Amino acid sequence: MKKSGFMVMATLAALTFVSPAPIIGNTRAAQLTNNCDPSDHIDRSTIDTAKQKFHAARYTHLHDINKGCDNYWHAQGMKHGNKVNVALSPHGKVMTEGD
Repeated sequence: MKKSGFMVMATLAALTFVSPAPIIGNTRAAQLTNNCDPSDHIDRSTIDTAKQKFHAARYTHLHDINKGCDNYWHAQGMKHGNKVNVALSPHGKVMTEGD
């Protein structure tokens, strides 16, 4: 019984270690998740701020929100009843991306 308990704990620890880190403005997490170059400057913008900006620009049903190495936030969502790809620049500009 002790051996199987150890195996479960070891497996959980291994899965936790290799799970991709969420991008929440953390430089190291963005570099690991997006394969960013260590010399890329990742700003501290957060997913919550990006969501607020997208919603303020009237984008809804947002999903697949991620941050690129260039500090642009990207998402998929809806606007005026249409599915769109949307981006948020590091300077706060929200724009629809091309298909």
